[in-house]
Amino acid sequence: MFVCTGRLLHVARVLACRAQIKQHLSSISGTNNDDLANAMGKRATWENFYKTQSEQGTKQFDWFVGYEEVVDLVSPYLHKHKKSHNSHVVALDLGCGLSNVALRMCLSSEEPMRIVCADIVMSPLQTMRQQYQSTRGVVRNSESHLLFTMADASQLPFKDRCFDVVLDKGTTDVIIRSSRGGDLARTVVQESLRVLRCGGQLLQFSDEDPDIRLTLLNGVASRSRATVTFKEISTPHGMEYFMYVVQKES
Repeated sequence: MFVCTGRLLHVARVLACRAQIKQHLSSISGTNNDDLANAMGKRATWENFYKTQSEQGTKQFDWFVGYEEVVDLVSPYLHKHKKSHNSHVVALDLGCGLSNVALRMCLSSEEPMRIVCADIVMSPLQTMRQQYQSTRGVVRNSESHLLFTMADASQLPFKDRCFDVVLDKGTTDVIIRSSRGGDLARTVVQESLRVLRCGGQLLQFSDEDPDIRLTLLNGVASRSRATVTFKEISTPHGMEYFMYVVQKES
């Protein structure tokens, strides 16, 4: 009884959150909700979104979860790679937007890190680059670096096996709700696995139930010598999310 009630409340909160996002994107993309699926897959929609954020003076914005919720979940994977090859840990923040997760990880890490922040829109990258440049004096490890590049998640401009960890915080959730939906999401996961080194991990943070997301991830993983696990994340504001770990074989 209590489990069912809690689950219903979670679903209600998730739907309310999605409705707010849809309403905001609809207002800036000039579309109604029926056309939103087409709009979410277009670069112009997100250019308008970040233009609005800039006009409103927004310097930082996180979908789903922020640094405090993810740092203890992501850090063990980063430390693991540092021990394995005794050099810079190289990570990719896929669809970073205005999130400061990568920035704060880079600044606070005792170990040298190189994090590439990638997004399909240039303006949030410029905003985050400015923030990074203003904080270079407080980086914990002087060998750590944050890089910024404009990239399409379905056609990543990186060579094979160049990252230890790929972080996807809400990017696939947007893609899977676009008009091309599942096909494009599968391509994004395939690209993430392509650029991962053997033994690397794709870490997805999502509000999508495992019954749905695991079908997507297991379908790709089964053809890519990878395995999939997940864990539930509880947040201070009462929302429940999931971290999906796609582990590429060593």
